[in-house]
Amino acid sequence: MSHLPYAGVGSRETPQDVLHAMTVAAAWLSRRGWHLHSGGARGADSAFASGAPEDRRTLHLPWPGYEGHRGRDCRIPSGETFRKCIEIASELHPAWPKCGRGARSLHARNVAILLGEDLVTPVLAVIAWTRGGQTVGGTGMAIRIAERFGIPHLNLATMHPRTICERMEELRAAHLK
Repeated sequence: MSHLPYAGVGSRETPQDVLHAMTVAAAWLSRRGWHLHSGGARGADSAFASGAPEDRRTLHLPWPGYEGHRGRDCRIPSGETFRKCIEIASELHPAWPKCGRGARSLHARNVAILLGEDLVTPVLAVIAWTRGGQTVGGTGMAIRIAERFGIPHLNLATMHPRTICERMEELRAAHLK
């Protein structure tokens, strides 16, 4: 089965019914050959990770031990990669100078989630949830990265989970041609 990377992200305030849909979708996507890239945060990230087996997911963390994650599926951008992640995030964040070191690391890890560990192997799609489908918060950063790099983003606040799965199937078929 081919490696089909996608990002699963969203607000820590994601409603319970959407969290459940994320877990179900992640399990279904993993059976279809998709590989989850997420950030290890509570809420949406954890819901996606719950549905994807460890060998079908990569958690891009902002620092070692973030939210207790220590598995073989964890990655932390460092060195030159981290510097490039910071550079991209600083260009896309609307108030970068106001962000502290921790927030900057969280935003930088969003770059790695979407563009891959090498920053040249992007995910094929982003599935997210933001309140009202808006481009806000850390998830808003992921959406801005997706827009900058031409990555389709599907928001569970504005799309039904079945519609998102159908769109992912279309992307899968196009990629495997």
